[in-house]
Amino acid sequence: MKQVISVVGRPNVGKSTFFNRMLGYRKAITEDTPGVTRDRNYGEFEYQGRSFVLIDTGGFEPFKGDGLSPLVEQQIQRSIEESSIVLFLLDGREGILPEDKDIAKILRRYDKPVFYIINKIDSHKRELNAFEFYELGIEKFYPISALHGTGVEELLEDIVRSAADMDEAPEGGADMSPVMKVAIIGRPNTGKSSITNRILGSDRMIVSEIPGTTRDAVDSKVVFKGREVIIIDTAGLRKKSKVIKKVEEYSVSSAIKSVEQAQVVNLVVDAGEGASHQDGSIAHLIAAKGKGICIIVNKWDLVEGRMDKDEYGAMVLERMPHVSFAPVLFVSARTGKNIERILETDAAIYGQLTRTIKTQDLNRALEEFQQRSHPPHQQGKSLKISYINQPKTLPPTFILFSNHPKLIPEHYKRYLENSLRNRYGFRGAPIRLVFRKK
Repeated sequence: MKQVISVVGRPNVGKSTFFNRMLGYRKAITEDTPGVTRDRNYGEFEYQGRSFVLIDTGGFEPFKGDGLSPLVEQQIQRSIEESSIVLFLLDGREGILPEDKDIAKILRRYDKPVFYIINKIDSHKRELNAFEFYELGIEKFYPISALHGTGVEELLEDIVRSAADMDEAPEGGADMSPVMKVAIIGRPNTGKSSITNRILGSDRMIVSEIPGTTRDAVDSKVVFKGREVIIIDTAGLRKKSKVIKKVEEYSVSSAIKSVEQAQVVNLVVDAGEGASHQDGSIAHLIAAKGKGICIIVNKWDLVEGRMDKDEYGAMVLERMPHVSFAPVLFVSARTGKNIERILETDAAIYGQLTRTIKTQDLNRALEEFQQRSHPPHQQGKSLKISYINQPKTLPPTFILFSNHPKLIPEHYKRYLENSLRNRYGFRGAPIRLVFRKK
């Protein structure tokens, strides 16, 4: 069983840089604007053969102007409660501030090992000045530079020793299906984090009416019907013209990367606003990346009774012609209605993404398709598709061999794709048709 470690501290002490250093890759947003990381961000790393789950938390925000600080503190406290080890990060350049003393008092309430880490120690002079941190009543602190990686190895060795002293429960022997990675994506303030909270059954994401509360991609784990599911709640995608701050550029980049990492993507649409042109662009991106897609119409409780589901669903898909094969779910994160259907649908889509059709069945179907509608003559040449097979999944990919593959028109390619869908389903899954010379 992996030990869970939380990284806490006031804003802008370098928690995200430290988090990325520990994980060995750039996962969290790092920016010199205080309060960039607001949600809990999970990652995993190994050291000396031991595995850990690392949680990067929002800072203890001393300024309460945006109304988020109490929510951030609540998230930090929950992180500490679910962790077995706490890493308290301090700023070696600024020295001790009153907020540091307040955090130290809070940590003493918990009967858990706390490692005091003095970050931004990148010179001998700063290392000497770090002795002032003994004022916090600690026996040992770790001077490091998260940016350059100095001092981190000694810290890791002591963390491993501390973890070894704890009783570790054996991992369950349950037979688990392959991990399914699911992203929840959409424009700002459509209710992505509220949906994630409903699925997880806890307020793991910070939920606020302020658009853009979630700035980074945040991973959570849940077991659904014997399958481990990783849920990625992403920052909202904005139009490029509205991407002003550098941190917003990070958020858009993070959301796009989340699509790449996921196998199934849930595109959340606000029922009151309807599907926008930007939603159509996001859907096109998801299909182009070969990911499964489910359209989630959230806040349906606000329009239910005034709108017909079938008509509304058709209107949504009309704005997203590239994903006409996607299922449309009508949910309410506020009331919890139909939330349980999201992972059920995602699992069904994942099944379609990984589905393999036997070559014999495919060629029998191909013969029927061509009998129903022959490939048209092109440039005075008769076209014939003689063979089809499926070499890969995720997404399902079919290779079709023809005497003149480059001459097959787009409308006939669409006919073949629609015929395959009518025959085999592939609901929610994009499929690829590759044409090669016989």
